[in-house]
Amino acid sequence: MESEGSDSPAPSRAPVAEVFNSIRERAIAENSMVVLLQGLQGEVTTVDLRNESTARGRVVNVDAFMNVRLEDVLYRDRGGKLSKLQDLFITGRNIRYVHIPDHVDIMKTMQSQLAKIHRVRNFASHGGGRKEYAKKKN
Repeated sequence: MESEGSDSPAPSRAPVAEVFNSIRERAIAENSMVVLLQGLQGEVTTVDLRNESTARGRVVNVDAFMNVRLEDVLYRDRGGKLSKLQDLFITGRNIRYVHIPDHVDIMKTMQSQLAKIHRVRNFASHGGGRKEYAKKKN
């Protein structure tokens, strides 16, 4: 965890479209509820951790293994001490619960994320991208 130490303003980061690094990650993401968390990019949310602490910040990235990267984080440890952090990376195995903001339409968010995964998968069939499913040579 990096604490915000300098007085210089943090660069403004726009939500970046999810980039799936492997076929395996795409398969895991499209067959699990992690697509909902990936749809929260750019949203401010609270993540409860297994060690009874919480982190509230803007979601920068969520991978298929539910590892979450937050920015502008307010971190409360289990003793109640508050810390302001510029950036926080939370491994998926340490997450107990992710609060979904009330204004997020869960079904629409999941459908949007699944459409992104399928666009990436189908890109190769239109002559672009790497060939994921190589044709067998006779």
